[in-house]
Amino acid sequence: MRAYLILLSTIICVSGAPFTFSIGSNAQECFYILTPDIDSVVSYYFAVQHSDDNKLVVDYEIFAPDNKYKPIIKREREAQGEWTFVGEHKGEYAFCFKSDGASKVVDLEIKSKSGLEDRRLKAVEKRKKARIRHRFDTSDELQQSIENSVDLIERQLNILEKNMQYYKTRNSRNQHTVASTEKRIVWFSLYGILLVVAMGLAQIFILQMFFNESRKHVV
Repeated sequence: MRAYLILLSTIICVSGAPFTFSIGSNAQECFYILTPDIDSVVSYYFAVQHSDDNKLVVDYEIFAPDNKYKPIIKREREAQGEWTFVGEHKGEYAFCFKSDGASKVVDLEIKSKSGLEDRRLKAVEKRKKARIRHRFDTSDELQQSIENSVDLIERQLNILEKNMQYYKTRNSRNQHTVASTEKRIVWFSLYGILLVVAMGLAQIFILQMFFNESRKHVV
């Protein structure tokens, strides 16, 4: 399946929303992002949520626009991760995930931000700070305190968002482990019951043979 993440506006590249996809047994799924400028900052997050063989790991490769055959990043047997790299070339970057023998479910989020976006955000931030200074006729110390508080709240919200994503992934894994354990317990119980029944039938058969032989000797 060839899936595209077209993350472009008229001028700058915007963030992509997280989504979930599945990989079949011994299959590969690739996703693509377009960077509108050189030296764009590309960040991605993924986490394996489910695997039929309980091995919550995948292999993945990232290909740059200038070479579709040699990956710029290659990782094996990764369960989850969050990384950022600089896309030196403008164009399409491919993120290809491979399964190692069992079907898997993966959460994925890819974002791209160009240098133009950084400059625009900085300009917006400067205008916001200028409006705050103009709106409040207070001392520089109080203004700085307000700005620091706003920055601190923003950082804490970002940390909270990442922690929530981490707890979501861990909770999903724990639920899958519990479900898998319950399934194994059920099958083990069934095997135990069948084994007891088989042993009982075998004992009855052996006793019948023994008594039949004894009767023959008596006669």
